[in-house]
Amino acid sequence: MLELMVALGVLIVAVLSAFSSQLTSMNLVSTSRETDTAMTDLQACMESILTVQTDQIPLASSVYADGQEIAGFDSLPDQSIVATYPGFPTGSNDTRDVPDPLEIVLTMSWSDFQGRARSATLTSVKTK
Repeated sequence: MLELMVALGVLIVAVLSAFSSQLTSMNLVSTSRETDTAMTDLQACMESILTVQTDQIPLASSVYADGQEIAGFDSLPDQSIVATYPGFPTGSNDTRDVPDPLEIVLTMSWSDFQGRARSATLTSVKTK
């Protein structure tokens, strides 16, 4: 009877550790999928920005204005993509202020499947 109890205890420990490993693996897969979706959205957003003329991208009147949220990308919960342009004066509408090359930094934030705040950044440059 004692041997049976010990064997049952060992079996329970083994099953619980296998279950824990499986749960951790599923969480890692979910995190990986979300990160991949985020990078895909960031790349698509960057491609759409790079199709605009350089002197029109960062202006305050632009769809891609400095510091404003870019609409149209909402694959993840609470997703937000914001473009910033280091070296460009915030709020300027003067095309002469646009540096060449123009550095573009996209920052995306979202809530992951467990409700934690996550973010990713993609940087590129565009010349005239």
